Amino acid sequence: MKSEETILQLQSLKKKVRQLSREIASLKVVSLKNHPYAVEDLLKMRGLKVFRRDPIDRLFFPPGLSLPYKTRFYKMMKKYSFRLVLRDMIKHQDRFHEEDLTHYCSPEVAEEYCDFLQEIGVIKTVRSGGYQPRVSPLYSFGPTLEWFTAEMFKREFASSALYGVSIRETASGGDYDVIVSWNRRLVYVEVKSSPPKGIEQNEIDAFFSRIDELLPDVAILFNDTQLRMKDKLVVMFEEALKRRYGGKSKKLFRVSRLVEELFHVRNRIFIINSKRDIFENFSICLKQYLRHSDNLGRK
Repeated sequence: MKSEETILQLQSLKKKVRQLSREIASLKVVSLKNHPYAVEDLLKMRGLKVFRRDPIDRLFFPPGLSLPYKTRFYKMMKKYSFRLVLRDMIKHQDRFHEEDLTHYCSPEVAEEYCDFLQEIGVIKTVRSGGYQPRVSPLYSFGPTLEWFTAEMFKREFASSALYGVSIRETASGGDYDVIVSWNRRLVYVEVKSSPPKGIEQNEIDAFFSRIDELLPDVAILFNDTQLRMKDKLVVMFEEALKRRYGGKSKKLFRVSRLVEELFHVRNRIFIINSKRDIFENFSICLKQYLRHSDNLGRK
């Protein structure tokens, strides 16, 4: 009898812990929504108004996923191998097996990721064998990567952040991947989920056009790859700057290496990849901006 009472008490405690976890997660979300320097306010100061933001219909996980599960999903997204597996799941979204996911990880890791995603209700088993994402169709990993980048700024940098932002009446089209209110500065992040070979010159030109419209304090092009940036992206940046500023571009707006595969233009516009750690790479760039922000107007 006592053992039955103990089991019931443990079950009750588990329910209370889950409820507390949900409430804590909700409080964190509320605190970010009431951020004293919201993105919308910084945009309004520039005469810009948000038309659409934070779309939930194109993400890898279902719209109704609980906040604790979203937190667990976010933590897993920090792993490069997990993000690569999600790309393979999207590629084989009609039906995939664990062996379809082993291009960049071991069968054991692929199985671990499938078990995790099934546990939190993001993928499901199918009768004929294998798995399917619960959200279908999925056209790209890009929106989920944008969501993750915005979440990183919220959780790791205590910043207000929006993803999938549309702004009315802008010549460049008004679509921005991630916009952040960080340290009272406006940060714009262009997110690229494809490897450098899949990025075209017109996309880099559009990045600079969006900077002209948004006038951010910091602009970052983030390519989720561990490949080199120097071979293609840096070259395309130099071409885009040459088109804008002519022969003086290399002197006035030189693309310089910050560290390893991180590059910058006048300590304000950055190119980064995901080698080592995404958070660390963003931190390096933001710190670089702060170190030189007093002198930006004089260079």
